[in-house]
Amino acid sequence: MDREKQFSLKASLSYGLPLLIIPPVLLIIVLVINNFYFLEYFHVISGSAWTGMDLVMGLFFSFIMKGLNPLQRSEVSKRLIPVMLFFMPAISTVTITAGIYTAIALNISFFNIYFIIVAILALALMIQGLLIFLPNEVRIYLEILKGGKNIEKIVRLTMFNLKLSILQLIFQIVIILFMAKFATGGAL
Repeated sequence: MDREKQFSLKASLSYGLPLLIIPPVLLIIVLVINNFYFLEYFHVISGSAWTGMDLVMGLFFSFIMKGLNPLQRSEVSKRLIPVMLFFMPAISTVTITAGIYTAIALNISFFNIYFIIVAILALALMIQGLLIFLPNEVRIYLEILKGGKNIEKIVRLTMFNLKLSILQLIFQIVIILFMAKFATGGAL
């Protein structure tokens, strides 16, 4: 496959749209089935996928990218961004939505201090995702579609997002601690 076709809008959509559509469709199916264990399982699996991506992006890729020259960093970004642009908004949104439905199913009070902390962290994650990550991903993606000649812009925005992934990972680990509290009823 030549470079022009590989980074075309059509190629990205054919690969990316399933990554964008499948998680919400699966969540809708789980909600229609109305089975708590499917909901809880979906929430854990989608949350694991989101946290795992942030772990890979924030720790591993930022370490790998530091050892590369700008052109190599740009090439890695060109391969990551089309997937991240579609998958991350979908998986993060369904994880938070499934978490809210799970809290409702567990009769967790929205005024519970632990729930409030989780809600604040989830809101922070959502704001970071929608107002920082996603616009940066779109900027990088558009630059790639234009031929990816502005290597400095691609690398700068990618490295910023990788660093932000570490913060997201920390927030997610704290949320997981609180979810374990809800699931077991034990102390933190």
